[in-house]
Amino acid sequence: MSRDGPLQAAPESSQAAALPLRTQTDDHSPAAPSQQQNAPFDIVRAYRELLQSDPDITMPVAAIESLIEVLRMIPSSTAMETVEIVKKEKAKLLASTPNPLPLLAGADLFIQYLLRALRGQVAAGAGAGGTSSYSSSGRVLSFDETRQHLLDNRQLFAQRAKAARDNIAIWGSRYVSDGCAVLTAGGSRTVTKILLRAAADPSKHFKVIYVVDRGTTDSRSHRAVAQLREAGLEVETISPHKVAYMLGNQKNINLVLVGTEVVMQNGGIISGMGTAQLAHLTKTVKGAIKRFYVAAETHKIVRKTPIAYPMVNRVGVEQRDISKFENIGLADPDAVAGMLSEQDEVDYTDPELIDGIITEQGVKMTSQIWEMVDDYI
Repeated sequence: MSRDGPLQAAPESSQAAALPLRTQTDDHSPAAPSQQQNAPFDIVRAYRELLQSDPDITMPVAAIESLIEVLRMIPSSTAMETVEIVKKEKAKLLASTPNPLPLLAGADLFIQYLLRALRGQVAAGAGAGGTSSYSSSGRVLSFDETRQHLLDNRQLFAQRAKAARDNIAIWGSRYVSDGCAVLTAGGSRTVTKILLRAAADPSKHFKVIYVVDRGTTDSRSHRAVAQLREAGLEVETISPHKVAYMLGNQKNINLVLVGTEVVMQNGGIISGMGTAQLAHLTKTVKGAIKRFYVAAETHKIVRKTPIAYPMVNRVGVEQRDISKFENIGLADPDAVAGMLSEQDEVDYTDPELIDGIITEQGVKMTSQIWEMVDDYI
């Protein structure tokens, strides 16, 4: 299946945005990917080591950190060479996974930031004016100083990444009502943080209904359930085939809350398989009014938008097209080279089914995502 789909590139950001990176104090820090001495830098290996070393890191942030590591490990002498190297390593990274969209969100965000920093230095050197990178004394930084400035500011980026999830928890907890129930699924760390924040409010007493596929080793969801129960929340787990029944008969449910892997620029989301089904059921099952909200950091916004309602394999995701019975005759349908395994498969949820997206910058309508790309990313 081709990665080329009916996509349109988003316009370049008009404002600089801080990138969400974690602190790396030195080359021996657990946060820094290890590379064998004298071995060529392997960005795919660096990315995977980052994900393995930190269970809280998101895929876009791991992609950004891997590209920051490119600046440190691969020498360059000009702005143009730097950009070409980063773009080449970005292509390697995207080609290494059946679902490149989360990585693309982070990689594009970093490249936009890199271009703004380098463009300022180049413009000043050419006498063309424009924004530049400055030292504390106001002096325009040289190319080498600009490059080092990007490396040295990782600590600031790390702090803002942590603050993003904390701010989402503050915004999202306001939508959790006293005496009601929240239905959720997917094991989202951001959703878990929202629920824990709401549970810390003594004026709120609510229950959580967690959709868990007991037939699989859904470790993320099980960890989330355990964490919520340890905090004293009353959490009921249900199987996916009970969702419609629960939505129709549990009148206390007023909020359905999920996380996502990426937010498309049109406000739709691509997340774990079953998310679209949950959104459809939330809107169509008769009963009390229920709202469907998505929790997502802004660095998960991918700068692409589908022209029409897409199948995920038309927007860059390589997974079996089950609508075409592609698993017929396969002894092990999951063992398809270059494809997502069944437990990692994703689907697309249309923005019309989403009541709001909870970000660190507030709760946004899906129609506002395009504006956020222009203004902040």
